[in-house]
Amino acid sequence: MTPSNGSATPSPQRPLALLCECAGTMKNVDFERLEARVAATADTIRGAHWCSREGQARLLELMEADDGRELVFAGCSPDFAARRLHKLFARGLQLEIADIREGCSWVHGEDADAVTDKAARIVASSVAYPDAPADTMSYAERHDTVVVIGGGVAGTQAAAELAKMGHPVELIERRPFLGGRAARIGTVFPTNDCGQCLPAGDAQAGTRKCFHRNLAIDHPNLTIRRRATVESVSGHPGDFEVGIRRLPNIVTDACINCGTCETVCPVEASEPGRTAIFTEFYDGRVVRTIDLDTCTFCGKCAEECPVEAIDFAQSPERIKVHAGAILTAVGCEPAPRQYYSEFHPERDSVVTQVELAEMLDAWEAQASLGHMPVNELVMIQCAGSRDKRHLPHCSRLCCMIALKHAIRLKTLFPEMKITICYLEMRTAGVGYENWFLAAREAGVEFLRGTPPEVQFDAEGRPVIEVEDVTAARKRVLRPDLVVLSTGMVPAAASERLAQSLGIERDDDGFVEILDRKNRATETSSEGIFVCGSAAGPKALIEVNTEAAAVAGQIHTFLTSAGRRGTAPSEVDAAQCVGCDTCVTMCPFGAITLVDRPADVARPAKVKDDGKLAVIDRETCHACGICAANCPELAIAHNLSDDALFGRIALMTEGAERPVIGFYCRECAGAAIGLSGQHRDRYPESVRLIELPCLGRVSALHIVEAARRGAAGVFLAGCAEGRCQYRSGDTSALEQLRIAEEVLAESGTPLPVELWHLCAVDRLSVGRRIRLFAARAAGDEPSLEMLEHEMELIGAGAGALAGAPTGAACAGGERCGHVA
Repeated sequence: MTPSNGSATPSPQRPLALLCECAGTMKNVDFERLEARVAATADTIRGAHWCSREGQARLLELMEADDGRELVFAGCSPDFAARRLHKLFARGLQLEIADIREGCSWVHGEDADAVTDKAARIVASSVAYPDAPADTMSYAERHDTVVVIGGGVAGTQAAAELAKMGHPVELIERRPFLGGRAARIGTVFPTNDCGQCLPAGDAQAGTRKCFHRNLAIDHPNLTIRRRATVESVSGHPGDFEVGIRRLPNIVTDACINCGTCETVCPVEASEPGRTAIFTEFYDGRVVRTIDLDTCTFCGKCAEECPVEAIDFAQSPERIKVHAGAILTAVGCEPAPRQYYSEFHPERDSVVTQVELAEMLDAWEAQASLGHMPVNELVMIQCAGSRDKRHLPHCSRLCCMIALKHAIRLKTLFPEMKITICYLEMRTAGVGYENWFLAAREAGVEFLRGTPPEVQFDAEGRPVIEVEDVTAARKRVLRPDLVVLSTGMVPAAASERLAQSLGIERDDDGFVEILDRKNRATETSSEGIFVCGSAAGPKALIEVNTEAAAVAGQIHTFLTSAGRRGTAPSEVDAAQCVGCDTCVTMCPFGAITLVDRPADVARPAKVKDDGKLAVIDRETCHACGICAANCPELAIAHNLSDDALFGRIALMTEGAERPVIGFYCRECAGAAIGLSGQHRDRYPESVRLIELPCLGRVSALHIVEAARRGAAGVFLAGCAEGRCQYRSGDTSALEQLRIAEEVLAESGTPLPVELWHLCAVDRLSVGRRIRLFAARAAGDEPSLEMLEHEMELIGAGAGALAGAPTGAACAGGERCGHVA
C-alpha cells in the first residue's frame, strides 16, 4: 500500500482517498491514471485488497490516528463494504464510500478510458460532496413508564408483559371491568374456549390463566385505572405527558359479591336486564359497579350493603403521567345499525351475531330441557360490509364467527335448519378451513348469494329472496330468525384519541400502521404503538401474538440509546414565509407553524404577525422531503442543493448526452447494488446520484440535469407504496411533473421516469437502465437489441458457460454469474 499525493508528506488539510483494486477484479479501470486524477484533490493510498487482514490493520491505524481528515474509500459498494468491514465500523470507523466497483467497473465494458474517467468522477464527487455523517442521536433520554390505553385482552396482556420486564405501566380502561369484548362473547375460534385468558407466568403452573386467576395482572409495576379516559397528550417520544380523567367506581374493594344491592336497586341500567348497580365478567379485582348515567343516587344499595362497600362520596379525579411510550389498544366494535338498516335489525326476528352470542347461554338451557327456540335460522354474511355505501372493508372475523355459532347450534339442536347466505366464505387461517368442513358435515346449508334485504309477511315472519348463484335459480327462505354477520368499525373514541396522540388513521378509520410487514405495532408517530383490533379487526390468537410482540418493541424502544441518524433539516427564518407547505409534506409531523418571534429575521413580504416553520430536531428523520418542496428554498438539508448541483456537474462533465439516475439509498440502492454484483451491464454514459430518500429530489435538480446536457433522467425509489420515509415517492412524482412542465415550456423536453424498485428487481434493473438509455439517446430499441434482451432473459446460467472467471458478463434478468 503506497501513499501518493505529489509531495513528500501527506497534508492534514486534504481528504485521504483509499483506492482499492479489489484483488485485480477491476481490469477495465486504469488505477495509475485514476490515482493521478484523484491526487489533484486528495492524498491517496492505493491498495490491492483493503478488506484483507493487512488492509483492515492499516484502516485501524488510520482510524486510531484520528488526524481529523475525511477518509474516502474508493472500491466496492457501501453494502458490500459494510459487511466486509463491519467490525471496524462498529469500532467507530467512518468512511465516505465511492462505489467504483458495482457502480462502475463491474457494470461497464472494456473501454478503459471511459470507465476510468467515470470512476475518477465518482471519487471526485465523494471527495467534494461527502454525505453527512450519521452521528446525530435523537431521544437519548426516555422515561421508563408506559401508558397503555385499553384494558381488553390485547392491552392487558401487553401491560402485564411490560410490567414483568420491569417497566412501570399505567393501564387505562374506560369501563369498570377488564377483558373487553372477549369477556362477553362466549367461546372464541379457533380454540373454541373462552377468550379472557392471558399467558401464565413463572409464578403459576399451566400455560394460561383466566383474568381473575392470573397473577400477572397483580404485578406491582402495573397500575390499573378503570373508568378512565385520556384527555390530552403532549411532549415528545421518550417524554410524553398524558392527562387522564378517572370517574369513581362507587363500589369499593370491600365488596363480597353478596348481590344484596342489586335486589334493592329500583333503577334499570342503560343496558336491558340490569339495574343501576351491576356486575359483569369477574376479572378478580372489581366485583360490581354503578351505571353513573342512570343511577339516581337514592342510596338504597348503600343502606343495605352488609360490609359498607358502597361509597357515594367518591369523586372524579384528573392526573398527569409522564411516560416514555404510549400503547393504544382500544379495539373495535360492531358496526351501528345504520350500516345495515335494509335488513331491519330493529325487528325481534332479526339479530346480529353479537346478539346471538349473548342468547346462546339461554338457548343452551332450553336445549337441556328438550326445547328448540327456532326451527329455521338464516345467517346473512357481509351485512352492510364490503359495500362502498356502508363499510367497504372486510372485517375478517364474520365468517368464522358464523361457522362457530352454526356448529354450536347444530350441536345443541341437530334438527334445526341452518342456512348461511354468503358471497365468499373467507376461512384464511391455520385450521380455519376445518371449521367450514365441520359445519357442512353437521348439516349446515351454504347458499352462495347475498340477499339485498329482509322482507316480512303479513304475520311478521322474515322473508328472504336470494339468487342462488351455484344453482342459478331464485330461492325464497322463510326462517324464524335472521342472524346478520355485520362488520366491525373503529371504537367510538378512536378519532378523538388519534387526534390527541397525533397519529394517523387509515381509510377505514383504524389506526394507521407504520409498516404492515416489518413494523406492524408502530404508528406514524415515534414512541406511540398499537396492537390488537385498534389497527383493524383481528382474531384473538392474532391479538395475543401482537400483544407479546408490541411489549418487546416498546421494551426495545425504551432501553435503546436513541435513534441514530444524520443531522436534521433547518429552516432559514429570513426566507420562510410561513406557507405551511412543509407542514403538509412532512411524513413524521416534525414541522409546526408558530407565531414568528419579533427578534427573528423575516422576508420583506411577511407581516409582523406572520408564521414561521419550526422543525423538531429530534422528530425529524432528515429525509429531505420538506427541502425539496419548499417554494422559497427556505429549508436547508444536510445534503444541500449546492452539493446536489455540484454532484450533477461533476458526473455529467465530459460525458456526451449522459443519462442521470437519482436513486434512494434504501430499496432502489439495494436493487442497483445487487445488480452490480451480478455485473449486469449498462452504458458508461449512465451516471447515478444517490439520495437519502427519493423525496429529496426536486424539480430544480431534474432541470439542472437537463441544463447540463442530460439525455434523460430517471428517479428510482422504494417499491410502490413502501417508501421507507412514507411519502418520498409521492413527493418525487410531484416534482417530476413540475419538471416536465418546466422543460416542456422551455422547449427542451426530455424523457423523465419514476421507477419503484426493491432487491427483488436486482436481475432486471440493468435491463431497465439499458432500455431507458437507448430511448433517451433517441434510439428506439432495435429488433436486434430486443432479441438480445430476450435471449438474456431466457438463457439462464448456461449462457455463461465457458466465460472466464472474473470476466464481466453482458448481464440479464437470469444471469447466473456470481461476482
